[in-house]
Amino acid sequence: MKIPLIFFFNTLLFFSFAHSGYQIRIKTENIHADSIYIKSYNIKNKKFTNLLASKFENDITFKNKIPLLSGIYIVEVDSVIVSEFLISDDQNQKFTISVLDNDIIIEGSKENSANRSYMKQMLLFDKQLQALDVEFKQMQQRGLPNYMMQPFVDTLAAKTNIIFAEKKAYQEKIIAENKGLLLASIIQTSMDAPQPPQEYYRDQMKLLAYISEHLFDTFPWEDERLLNTHILYNKLKTFAQQLYMLESKMAVPIVTKVLNESKKNRSMYYVLYDYLEHELGYYKSPYRDEELYIAMLNDILALTDLDETHELRRDYYEHELALISKNQRGSIAPDFNILLSTGDTTTMYNIESELLMLYFQNPDCPTCGELREKMKNMEILNHAIASGKLKIVTIYFEKNEELWRNYLQKRAIQNWVHGWNYDLKIEDDRLYDIRFIPMIMFLDKNKKVIKKDLLSNEIEDWLKKYL
Repeated sequence: MKIPLIFFFNTLLFFSFAHSGYQIRIKTENIHADSIYIKSYNIKNKKFTNLLASKFENDITFKNKIPLLSGIYIVEVDSVIVSEFLISDDQNQKFTISVLDNDIIIEGSKENSANRSYMKQMLLFDKQLQALDVEFKQMQQRGLPNYMMQPFVDTLAAKTNIIFAEKKAYQEKIIAENKGLLLASIIQTSMDAPQPPQEYYRDQMKLLAYISEHLFDTFPWEDERLLNTHILYNKLKTFAQQLYMLESKMAVPIVTKVLNESKKNRSMYYVLYDYLEHELGYYKSPYRDEELYIAMLNDILALTDLDETHELRRDYYEHELALISKNQRGSIAPDFNILLSTGDTTTMYNIESELLMLYFQNPDCPTCGELREKMKNMEILNHAIASGKLKIVTIYFEKNEELWRNYLQKRAIQNWVHGWNYDLKIEDDRLYDIRFIPMIMFLDKNKKVIKKDLLSNEIEDWLKKYL
C-alpha cells in the first residue's frame, strides 16, 4: 500500500509542530502581585531583560510555537525573582514550575529538576563549610597557644578537605548524568580550582596569581549557550578584577594562557577579549594596564582568521598597537621644543631635574583644571617641588596661543613650569600617546619613562617610591 506523499509531509509537519515551541506553566501559592515576567539574559546589556510579561495569575501558562533560545531564564513576580529555569535546546520546553511556600518543584523537565536538587545540595555543602569556619573562629577567640591550636586546626583542615572531595564527586556525578545539557556546563564553570601550595598563602600576590591562573580550568569554552547566561559575565568580571590587582609581569602570562584556552570557540574568544579590552585596555578605563593590553593586541593580531571573521578589527588593533607602544616604561621620552611662560625657548631635554612630570593638557579642559587643583594641594608633591627634586611642566601642544597666554595670566600654578610646544611637533609627529587629557608622564633625570599615564590617586605613591 502506497502512502500519499501529501499525507507523509502533513504527518512530518504535525510531529514537527507537536515537538517544537515552548509551554511554561507557572503555579504559585499565597502570592499577590500585579505582573509576572519571564526574563532572558542579554549579554550586550549584561543583565536580564523582559522577554515575556503578563498580568499576574496564580496559574498561568506562557506558550508559543517558536522555541526559546538556549540559556538561563528567570521568573519574576513584580520585582521579586521566584525561580529560574534552564533551556538546553529546542526540545523539552514544556514543563510546570510550582512555586510553593517552602519549595520550588519543576515537573516535566529532568534537567530543571536536577538543577533544583543540585542547588539544594550546594547549599548544604556551603552550610557545612560555614559551620567549620565558625568553629575555627571560636577556637581563635579562646586565645590558645599555637602548640595547642595546631591539632584543632589540623582536624578542621581534614574535615574541610573531606567536604571539598564530596562536593567535587557530587558535581562530577551530576555532570555525567546531564552530559550535553546546559546544566553540565554550568556546573563545570563553578567547580573549585585545585588548592594552591601551602606556601602561597604567605604571599598575597602569589596566591592571587594562582587563583587567577586557574579560574577557567574547568570552563567549557566550546559551549556557546553560556553566552545567554550571567555566569560567563560574572566570571569575566572576577577575572578582570583580579588581574588589575596584579603587576603586569604576573598578569600577562595568565591572560595569554586564558586567551589561548578560549580559542576553542572563536565566539567565546571575542567575548573574553572584548570584555578585557574594555576593562583593562580602553584608554578611558581607570583600570587600564598598557603592558597587558599590548600582550592582548599581539595575541589577537596573530589570529590567522581575523580578517575573515572581523575584517575591521585588524586595522583598529594595528592602529591601537602603534599608539600604545609609544612612551612605554623604560623608554626615552622624545624631545620637543618649548616656549616657556618667561618668553624663553628651550627643549624638554634642557629642563634638568631629578624627577620630571610632564602634564599634557588643554587649559580649557575641565578635567585638566580639576586635576591641577587636586595636585596643588598634595603635600608630598609640594614638598618634592620645594626640595628641588621634582619639576612639573605643563605642556600645551595645540595651536591657540591666545588660549595658552590667557591660562598663564589667570590659572597657572606659580611653582610649576609652564610651556607651549609652539611648533606643534608633539601633535603633528605624534611623539606621545596623548589620545586623552590630562596625561601625566613621570620621567627620571635621564628622561627615561618611569610611568606613563599617571593617575591622580597614584601620584603621591609614585613620588614616595622614588624619593
